[in-house]
Amino acid sequence: MELSSVDQAGVQTEVQKDIQFQEPIEKAQHLATTDDLEIAFSRLPEELRLGAQVVFRMVIEGKSRKLDPQVRNEACRIGREALLNAFRHSGASRVEVELEYAPTQLRIAVRDNGKGITEESFRAGPGSHRGLSGMGDLAKRMGAKLRLLSRAAAGTEVQLSIPAHIAFAPQTSVRRLGWAHV
Repeated sequence: MELSSVDQAGVQTEVQKDIQFQEPIEKAQHLATTDDLEIAFSRLPEELRLGAQVVFRMVIEGKSRKLDPQVRNEACRIGREALLNAFRHSGASRVEVELEYAPTQLRIAVRDNGKGITEESFRAGPGSHRGLSGMGDLAKRMGAKLRLLSRAAAGTEVQLSIPAHIAFAPQTSVRRLGWAHV
């Protein structure tokens, strides 16, 4: 897991904290029943009843592919936690999620234009940013990489990169046999 905070002088600090998410695992798994991460993520602003408070945008790059079911659930949990953090804690007016279905990886990026995460905030004792560490632990367990980029007063970006051989469900190939003419 790579967690970093960039202060106003541009200095990066890496920090790790204990695991804990804002939502129970059962709720996140229920919401990930669709193979379509776009649908799961796009429902969140309505679910939180944000109205016009925050402009939400989704960008999809590449052709959507079927995900391994367990990876889909974990990616949904991480993406939802990042979105919940952006909507609830960042003070942002804009939140964007980008899904990239590349030949080599699935990449999910959640970014906002909020207040960012300061070094002091990272170091603020128990109860602070536990969800960030939880996202990192999940990413590590599935063989993915999590990056957190943040600058005070300039927003935050959470990037989850999952290698293709882990993220995407194996494609079944159907071989058609021709009929022999007798």
